[in-house]
Amino acid sequence: MRDIALMLVVIVGIISTIRYPYVGILLWTWITLMVPHQEAFGFSRSFPINLIVAVVTIGAWIFSKERKQPPFDATFFLLCLFLIWITINGFQAVDPQWSWPLWDRTWRIIALGILISVLATGRVRVHALIWVIVLSVFYYGVKGGLFTLMTGGHYQVVGPPNSPIGDNNTLALAILMVFPLANYLRLQSASRLVRVLLFVAMILCFFSVVGSYSRGGFLALSAVVVIAILRAKRKWLYPVVVGVLIVYAYQFMPQSYFDRIGTIQHAQDDGSFQGRVDAWHVAYGYAKDHFPFGAGFSGPELPQIFGIYEPNKETHAAHNIFFEVLGDNGFVGLAIYVLLWAVIIWNSVVLRYKTKKVPEFSWVFDLSGMLQLTLVAFCVGGSALSFAYYDILFITAALFSTMRVLVDDRLIATREIAVNRRGMSPEASSARAI
Repeated sequence: MRDIALMLVVIVGIISTIRYPYVGILLWTWITLMVPHQEAFGFSRSFPINLIVAVVTIGAWIFSKERKQPPFDATFFLLCLFLIWITINGFQAVDPQWSWPLWDRTWRIIALGILISVLATGRVRVHALIWVIVLSVFYYGVKGGLFTLMTGGHYQVVGPPNSPIGDNNTLALAILMVFPLANYLRLQSASRLVRVLLFVAMILCFFSVVGSYSRGGFLALSAVVVIAILRAKRKWLYPVVVGVLIVYAYQFMPQSYFDRIGTIQHAQDDGSFQGRVDAWHVAYGYAKDHFPFGAGFSGPELPQIFGIYEPNKETHAAHNIFFEVLGDNGFVGLAIYVLLWAVIIWNSVVLRYKTKKVPEFSWVFDLSGMLQLTLVAFCVGGSALSFAYYDILFITAALFSTMRVLVDDRLIATREIAVNRRGMSPEASSARAI
C-alpha cells in the first residue's frame, strides 16, 4: 500500500513538473533528502525514482520558458569544476565498480544545486524549498524523538536503511543542519498553529539527536546552541528553553548515554578514534603518492589500499569531511571543495551585510543567519563523520548564490532609480509628480 501511495505522489509530481519545472526541484529535493521509498516495503525500494525525477526535471526545464542562464558566479564555476574533477578522478579510481555508484549519486546532488541556483528566483520559491527540506528531515527527527521518549532513551535512533542518513551519526547531523531552518520558518510564519507545531517538532528533534547516542551530534548540538544563544535577540529566552531541555534530558536518559558521551574526554584511548587517525593517514598517503588523483569514492576504505598504509589493521572510513574528500578525490578535489566552502561563507557574510538595514530583504538577512548555523553544525559534526557530499551543503551553496542575485539585482535597480530621479530637471520632476 505504501508503494502504491508513493508512486501515485511521484506520478502526480512528474506530471506537474512537465508544466512547472520548479515542482520537479521540490520533488527531487524531497526524494533525495527523505528517501521515502525506504519507508515502503515493496517494489519502490529498488525503483530508480530519484534518477527518473532528475531526468524529467532537467528535461522539463530545458523545454520550458524558465530562466536558462545560471548565475555565473564563483559558486556556479566551483560546482561545475568539482563535478568535472570527480568525473575525471573516477576514471583513476582503484575500483571503479566500487566508486561509480557513489559518483552517480553525487553528480545528481551537484546538478540539483545548480538547478536550484537557476530556478529559485524569488522568496516564494525559496520558502517552498526550505519547507521541503525541513519536512523531509524532520519526519525522521520527530519520529526518532517520539521513539526516544517512549523507550526511555534505552535504544539508539537510526535513519532509513540504504540512505546517506541511515546510521545514528549521520541522521543526528542531518537533523541539526535542518534545525536552524525550522526555526527560521517558525519565526517567519504568520500562523500561530504553525509556529507551535514547529516548536514542538524542534523539541522532539532535540530528543532524537540525544537518542542517537552520537558523539559528533552532541558536539554539533553544543556548537549550534551556543552560537544561537549569542545571536538571539531575546537573550533570556533561549537559555531558559535550552536549560529546561538539558535538565530533563539529564534526568531522563539512562547511564549508558552518559557513558557514551563521556568517552569524548578520552578520545586518544578510544579505538574508534585511533581508527579514524589511521584512515586520515591512509587518505593523505594515497593522495600524496598518486597526486593529483584520489582513490575514488570510498576508495581508501578498500582493504587493498588501507592495508598498504596501515598494515594488519582494520579498515576505517575517514570520519572527517575534508580527509574524506582528500582520500576520494585527491588534493585537487580537496582544493575545490575548500574553495567552495570559502565562497559559501563569503556569500553568507556579504548577504548579511547588504540586507541588514533593508526591510524588503529582512527574510534574506534572517535566512542567511540560519544557514550559517547550518554550516556550523555541518562543519563541527562533519569533523567526525564521512559526510562530505551531503545534499544540504550543495543546496545551501545554491541558495546563497541565488539570494545574492536577487539582492544585487534589486539594489542595483534601486540605485538606478535614485540616480535618475536626482538627474531630472525641476520641470521633469514636476511633470512626473503630476
